[in-house]
Amino acid sequence: MIAGAGFDAAAEARAVARRLGALEEGPIRARAAARALAALDPDRAARVMAVLLRGASPAARIAAAAVAQALADPDPELPYAWRAELYLAAHGRGLDEITALLLAPPPLKRFAEPRDKPDAKLAHLTLGHKKAFARTHRDPDLLARLAAEGEPVVVRELLRNAQLTEPFVVRIAARRPCRPGTLRCIVESRRWRIRPAVALAVARNPYAEPEVALKLVPALATADLAELSRDGTVHPLVRGMAEKLARERPRG
Repeated sequence: MIAGAGFDAAAEARAVARRLGALEEGPIRARAAARALAALDPDRAARVMAVLLRGASPAARIAAAAVAQALADPDPELPYAWRAELYLAAHGRGLDEITALLLAPPPLKRFAEPRDKPDAKLAHLTLGHKKAFARTHRDPDLLARLAAEGEPVVVRELLRNAQLTEPFVVRIAARRPCRPGTLRCIVESRRWRIRPAVALAVARNPYAEPEVALKLVPALATADLAELSRDGTVHPLVRGMAEKLARERPRG
């Protein structure tokens, strides 16, 4: 398939959004998004992605998030050569919001291991005990202490705890300093990454890897994009994408 004047990117984007919206959030939807992109040449794919990223409707935002996730995963449907051509096509069309999704710069702030003494109430616990307690314990004080340590393998178990609430996870995502791996764990959790407040907290965290934060931006509501674009602590790439999408999404 070659790029041509007869291609209707908006119609194709609507069709992609309908297909992806009918699927369960997670790997199934992301793989379907990868297949949808791979069926197009990179130039057409860039044009379809631009329509989805700028869409304000829930369907467009769901599809845009799936497309971003497809680019984040090492999906064989989208090999390096295809991604390179996508980057060139998007760059040629001035689609910075797409080229940003293909970059992997370091976080704005570098995490340094704290020099404070370990939490006395946790010091006697092995890593295995911490993971087990994080997954099953009900004591809010213990869970808060485990979250404050921010060890990614423990946080991954903590995010599976049925006792966790959204405000608790937002506090983990907003914590500064924070290990980038901890924030990545939150984004990898299907249960929590779809929560707008959680996604916004991760995107605003200067310790988040931009390639992780950028994948969350397309799913944010326009008001959240505007808030993100004004936050001077956010990585410039993330802030730039938020500003562009907030400006180019239709009003009303």
